[in-house]
Amino acid sequence: MSSNTTSGTERDGRTLRLRPTATAPAGVPVRHFDELPERAQQLLAEYDGRGTVAVTPEVASLFADEPVVVFSEYLRVELA
Repeated sequence: MSSNTTSGTERDGRTLRLRPTATAPAGVPVRHFDELPERAQQLLAEYDGRGTVAVTPEVASLFADEPVVVFSEYLRVELA
């Protein structure tokens, strides 16, 4: 992927789980792709359908509120 991702073995990294969803549950923040910082946009643009992605703590912090992102579909972002 890109420099925004890490190997799954890095101690300081976090894992993002990306999963398609049909709706945004009540109380979950919704963000549009074009409103995200460039690093976050790049990560989502490179998303290849795998369930989880290892990321740096800096990138994980961009998704700390675990939003639903409106991209080509709704993607629920969860930190693990």
